[in-house]
Amino acid sequence: MPLIRYAEPGSLGDKAPEPNLDYSRIPKERYTSKEFMKLEWDHIWTKIWLRGGLSQDIKEPNSYTTSEIGNWSILMVRGEDGKVRAFHNVCKHRGNQLAQEKNGILTDGTFKCGYHRWQYDAKGQRVDSPDPETFPQGLCDPSLHLDELPCEEWNGWIMYSLNPDVRPLKEWLGPLDQHLSAYNFDEMQLVMDMTVEWNCNWKASVDAFNETYHVWGTHPQIMDYLEDKDVQIDLYDIHNRYLVPFGVPSERPHIDQEKIGPSLAIYMEQHGVDPKTYKGNAQTVRRDIQLAQRERAKEMDLDFSKLNDDQLSDDYHYLVFPNVTLNTHATNYMMFTQRPHPEDPNKCFYDLQMFSLAKDKNNKRTETAATMAAKAARDAEANGEYTRPEHRYVKDGEEHSLGEVLDQDAHNLPFVQKGMNNPSYKGLWCGKQERRIVHFHQVIDRLIMEDGGEVPNYG
Repeated sequence: MPLIRYAEPGSLGDKAPEPNLDYSRIPKERYTSKEFMKLEWDHIWTKIWLRGGLSQDIKEPNSYTTSEIGNWSILMVRGEDGKVRAFHNVCKHRGNQLAQEKNGILTDGTFKCGYHRWQYDAKGQRVDSPDPETFPQGLCDPSLHLDELPCEEWNGWIMYSLNPDVRPLKEWLGPLDQHLSAYNFDEMQLVMDMTVEWNCNWKASVDAFNETYHVWGTHPQIMDYLEDKDVQIDLYDIHNRYLVPFGVPSERPHIDQEKIGPSLAIYMEQHGVDPKTYKGNAQTVRRDIQLAQRERAKEMDLDFSKLNDDQLSDDYHYLVFPNVTLNTHATNYMMFTQRPHPEDPNKCFYDLQMFSLAKDKNNKRTETAATMAAKAARDAEANGEYTRPEHRYVKDGEEHSLGEVLDQDAHNLPFVQKGMNNPSYKGLWCGKQERRIVHFHQVIDRLIMEDGGEVPNYG
């Protein structure tokens, strides 16, 4: 049966015009070759805006956070003037990495190199070096200050670019500036923070979350509470999204369209609808969740005024090109940042962060790891003492869980990458349900060529 959408015309749920896509095979070499990996580094990673960190991690003057991209470390620090600045994280004396922790506070307002104690302030200026008289060439060369990079705060994120001539951030974000600002990310608290080494190309990880075609094969247990086929896909100039209806069973023929299944019952409880006393059926749940969310907003003083009704039940899932994917909901969001390995196209780093509105004491998630983290954060908030969760780094092969659904995705990806290296496999054969992937690759090609690069024809 056709899905009813409750988003008003002109709201953030409007369908974008469909571009004319080329559905030709996407060569596997884009995922496996060092040649294409270098093209991406030269013309994508070093030329566009990237998400580097969170504003909540550097609230105070002289606090800093770091981010890794390729072989480079980037340092972001809030100055006494409140402005966040980004620098290459390297001492100009002998190349030591200045900040060696992910987050920290400057002692006496300066970075002190742990090798020879050269010092830099929060504006990147070299302010002291021991024994200056022993440098015959002097220490006045301006290149001895830290190299500052374009950097802006946006909606609770810290964005930076390795390109001094990068286009303005709002121009780069396009419609996503308005779309994502409606969710008030800057009011949400981090409740889970993890980085995992994955044995797959970074794009294979992005692909896994940019189509719902895999739900039936990979996540059959969740099909009783989300629609995986009647999904709106919007392809913008650079970024893209899909809108996944939650609170309604999949229209696949083997799914009972009337019965409230176990996953749907849990989703109802999470959103203030009691499945034990509910008088409707599976087809009426989604709308009743939306109405219940409006009532919860009044009771809990939550501001949903910028969100349409569908956003109160559904997953508005965005790709902020090139590597940030978001499962976005009214009171929480989940962010994946996929970073390339510096040397091996068959590996990447998967950053998982989950956020929740502090006011939403009832918010839960079905994923085991996230549930535990969110509960701890809620308990701390209830006691008036929010504590940032520690960042956990998981090396390849170490025991860990991301929760049932993400564990299923993580299980697939190394086998996908291994298959891509098989000589009998030629590349991706994508259908219309996977057109976010097709669009993603065509944006990569366009940006490479606009920057003067040449996209190889792998035949």
